[in-house]
Amino acid sequence: MRRSSIVYGSALLTIFTFLGAIPNEVHAASGLGVRPATFVTLNTLATGPRRDLAPKRVTVLPTTVTISPQEKLAKVPPLAYGMNTAVWDANLFSEAVPGRLQQLGIRMLRWPGGSYADQYHWNSALFEFDQFMNLAKQVRATPMLTVNYGTGSPQEAASWVAYVKKHHEDALWEIGNELYGDGEYQGVTWEANYHQDKSPAGYGKNALKYIAAMRKVDPHAQIGVVATIPTVWPSGIQPYWDRTLLPIVGKDINFVIVHWYPENPGQENDASLLQTTLSIADYMSQLRSYIDQYCGSNAKNVKILVDETNSVSGNPGKQMMSMVNGLFLANDYNTWLENGASDVSWWDLHNNSNAGNTDSSLYGSATYGDYGILAQGDKGEPALNTPTASFWAYRMVELFAQPGDQYVQANSDQPMVNAYAATTGKATTSVMLVNTDPSDSYRVSLRGLNIPKDSMMTEFIYGAGTAGANALGGSQIKFDPNTMAGPIVQKALTYGSGTVEVPPYSMVVLDLVNR
Repeated sequence: MRRSSIVYGSALLTIFTFLGAIPNEVHAASGLGVRPATFVTLNTLATGPRRDLAPKRVTVLPTTVTISPQEKLAKVPPLAYGMNTAVWDANLFSEAVPGRLQQLGIRMLRWPGGSYADQYHWNSALFEFDQFMNLAKQVRATPMLTVNYGTGSPQEAASWVAYVKKHHEDALWEIGNELYGDGEYQGVTWEANYHQDKSPAGYGKNALKYIAAMRKVDPHAQIGVVATIPTVWPSGIQPYWDRTLLPIVGKDINFVIVHWYPENPGQENDASLLQTTLSIADYMSQLRSYIDQYCGSNAKNVKILVDETNSVSGNPGKQMMSMVNGLFLANDYNTWLENGASDVSWWDLHNNSNAGNTDSSLYGSATYGDYGILAQGDKGEPALNTPTASFWAYRMVELFAQPGDQYVQANSDQPMVNAYAATTGKATTSVMLVNTDPSDSYRVSLRGLNIPKDSMMTEFIYGAGTAGANALGGSQIKFDPNTMAGPIVQKALTYGSGTVEVPPYSMVVLDLVNR
C-alpha cells in the first residue's frame, strides 16, 4: 500500500487479489525485521519470542540427505547477490551501509527504486545518483539502473547512458518496471505509463526505440526488458505478455527481468509461504522455453534476472519480521540460483514501518512489518541499520555459496528439510540445510560424500534454535544486534558419522573438505 508521496514499491500479484480495490502502488516501500533483543534462547529469536513461551521438549527426528556431486545444476553467477535501493531512502548513505552490504557479498545494486523508476528523471537528482554510483563502486557491486519508460523518453534514457559512460563505470540497464501493471490487464494500475498503447506489443515496439537510442551512445550497453513469471498473474490473460513481447525484442536484449512476491497482503500463512519455492524450478523451465522459442539465435545469450523478490506483495506485517521470512529467503535465493537465475535482488535495503497483518496464527511477536533488510529506525523499530532475521539468513546463503561455486543435486527424504549443496572445484563441498518445521528438530545423515570421519568441517547455524550450535537446552547467549558478528554461531567439528542436528525453524551451513 502507498505510504507517502515519495515511497513506492512494486509487486507481482496473483489473480485473486483483484477482487478488492487496488491502489496505484501495490506494495509499499517499507522495510525491517527485528524487534530489540538481548538474549537468544531456544524460544527467543532476534525477531521476537514465539507465541508459546513455556519451555517444551523438542522432538528430534531422523532424516537423510543424499548429495550427488556428479549431478551438476547451475553455477553461482557473478552477480548472484543483489539488493534494491531507492532514491527516497534518506539513510542509504549512512555510515554502516557499506559494511553491511559487503557482509552480504552484494554484487548488484538496483536504482532508483521499484515503481518510482517510471516517474524518475535521472538528472533531477544528480547528486543522489552520483552518491549511489560511488557506493556501488565502494562495495564492488554492479549498478542496475531502471530507465523511465512510463513518463520518460528514449532520448532521456540515452542521455543517462552517456552520463554514466562519461562519469562512472559500466552499468546494466532495464527498460521500465512492471509495465504489465499499467492498466492493460483487468484495469489494474499501479505503474505509471503515459504511452497510448499499453499492450505488451506496444511496450516491445517502444522498448526497441529505447534500445536503439541507448546503444547509439554505447554500442555495448547491456539492456533488459520486463518479463512475467509463467502461471503467475497476468500469465494466462490475453494478450499474453511474454509470448507477445519476446518475438519483438528477443534479438536485441541481453536479459529479461522478473519479480516474485508469492503472498498477498492479509493472506499470509507461514507454512504455505515456506512451500512456495517448490514452484521456482517450473517457473524457470517455462520462461527459458519461451526465450528459446521466441528469441531466435540470441536465445542462448539472454539471461534471467530476479531483480525484486520478497514474501508478500504489499503492506508487510509481522511475518516479514520473523524467522519465517529468513527461512523463505534462504530457499528463495538457493532455488532461483540453482535453476539458473543470473541475479536475485532482495526488496529492499531500507523502508518504513507498516501496520500489516499481525494475526496470532503467524510466528513471532512483532506488531508491525517492514520490507527493509536493515531497520529504518522508525518509531517502534530497533535502531537504524539493525539487521533483521532476513539479513542473517542472507548472510548464511552467502556463507554457503560464492560466485563460481557449482550447485549439485541434494535430495532430502524429509519435506520439512530443504537441502542444497555446492562444490568448489574438487576440494570443498558446502551443504545448506533449512528446517521449515516450527516444532521438531532433525538429525540429518549426509550420504554421497567421500569424506573421512576424522576430517574437519566448519558449521554455521542460525535460527529459532540458536542457543549455541546444536544446543537445545535453552541456555542463553548474549549478542549485540549492531555488531557485524551477529547471532550466527560458528563451530569447528570433525565430520564423524556425517550427521548434523538442525533445530526447529533454523538453518545450518557445513563447509566440508573432501579428501
